[in-house]
Amino acid sequence: MTSHVHTRYIYVEDVEQASVREGRIRIRIGLVIFLIAMSLGVFRLAEVSLANNGVNAERGGVSSSKYRADITDRNGEVLATTLNTYVLYARPKFVWNANETATVLHEVFPSLSLDMLKSRLSRNADEVLIKRGLTPVEKERIFLTGEPGLTFKTEPRRFYPRGEVAAHLIGYSDVDMVGIAGAEKAFDAEISPENTPPLALSMDMRVQNVLREELQAGLEKFSARTGAGIVLNIKTGEILAMSSLPGFDPNVPTAKSLQPPRNHAAMSTYELGSVFKPITMAMVLEAGITDLDETFPVQKPLTIRDKSISDDTYSSEPLSMPGIMRESSNRGTALMALRAGGDTQQVFFRDLGLLSRVPYELGESAGPQVQSEWQDLTTATTSYGHGISVTPLALAVALGAILNDGVYVKPTILKRDGLNTPETRRVVSSGTSATIRDLMRYVVTDGTGRSAAVPGYDVMGKTGTADKPGIGGYDETRLVTSFVAAYPYSDPEFIVFVTYDEPNRAEGHPRATAGWNAAPTAGDIIARIAPILGVKRNTDADRLSPFSTQEALR
Repeated sequence: MTSHVHTRYIYVEDVEQASVREGRIRIRIGLVIFLIAMSLGVFRLAEVSLANNGVNAERGGVSSSKYRADITDRNGEVLATTLNTYVLYARPKFVWNANETATVLHEVFPSLSLDMLKSRLSRNADEVLIKRGLTPVEKERIFLTGEPGLTFKTEPRRFYPRGEVAAHLIGYSDVDMVGIAGAEKAFDAEISPENTPPLALSMDMRVQNVLREELQAGLEKFSARTGAGIVLNIKTGEILAMSSLPGFDPNVPTAKSLQPPRNHAAMSTYELGSVFKPITMAMVLEAGITDLDETFPVQKPLTIRDKSISDDTYSSEPLSMPGIMRESSNRGTALMALRAGGDTQQVFFRDLGLLSRVPYELGESAGPQVQSEWQDLTTATTSYGHGISVTPLALAVALGAILNDGVYVKPTILKRDGLNTPETRRVVSSGTSATIRDLMRYVVTDGTGRSAAVPGYDVMGKTGTADKPGIGGYDETRLVTSFVAAYPYSDPEFIVFVTYDEPNRAEGHPRATAGWNAAPTAGDIIARIAPILGVKRNTDADRLSPFSTQEALR
């Protein structure tokens, strides 16, 4: 009896164990099948979503290997560099649900049209472009959706760390890494070969920052339409700073950046007014036509071909050259130019580069607008900056030549070194140059440029206020105001040029002329950049004027 019960117990135990073993086997088989399926799914998802991330970058017109060297300022600060960014593509045949995927993408990129996304995701195509320039965060958000029909590639893109600050000078390149404007275009071939070292520009970003900040402050204060500024080393020809307002951000790939605001410093031409007077005086001095002692009857009316030439400030007495410069007399300047004649004037303008585009590396350089016939009226009006339109850069380079001991230095946006020596030529004598320096210093100590004075830096300069041409003649309510400054007086090295287009009278300023807007802006710039450029303060810089009142009269 005992043996029988024991036998049944063993039988039952064997059946239960067999069932357990069978269940475990089934579980293991199911787990293996699940893991295999999961692995295949993950592998396929990874293959579709990640296989092209930097591996097949050449497909779809994208290249991760295109090289473009950095652009730096003269001190090595990076102005333009190349970064790898992400490009989002879709493979429509792998997209699970085009409408749902389009909705997800639209949430991440609201600027992309939902209808456009649905259309692209439904195309009968192997691959379609969705968006360029994704940030790592945007890429991660798309990746976490798990959509196997979306894939990423890397693509090089130019990045400009300084944004708008020097955009017109540096320029920008397109999505295919081809230079479109500025230095990017001018040196496209030089910076594209593999392993090319950085390209060093003449620009000093410290000076560029100051120029733009002060120009922007003046633009807002005087409610001007546009503004332009230049800082030029007249001894080396290096353009240390160039700014044009309004500006643009080369990092933003919009229609606006493809056609950015004009580089007014180098491409816009203006009748710049009385900043031409030092040029006229250099011309007549160099030709031996007059001297500092001769006086001219500026108190008398002057009419040429039915056009009356007038002065803003009336003088009851004849003025010599210092007085004409101090009072900015149109009549006196015109009388001197008429004595020299149109032929002499054209030759002189040509020697200074005023009758052609500025010969520097950028394509952004406009030629002058001159009269088709150079009559005596043309000679008279161009002597004080009317009847001829030039760029601010052209005027700065021309005056720089006169002030640089009479030596013209070809301008450049490249840093000068032992292998990049400047092209030079003499345009006036050292004596003429010294006299013009005296006359321009007199403008700041006693004349219309007193608001540009900077204690300790013996600034010299000249104001220019010109009515803008309009329908039926010149419009006295619309002005172009300019100030050209140079320093230090004892040995000029730097020129600062400021131009405002249609400034208004600011509070506390009685007029909208250059002495009240462009001149103080230039002075503010010099006060900040002179220490940066290592110009030592001159304890005797505020000494008496180069000329006495008696010398300026009869």
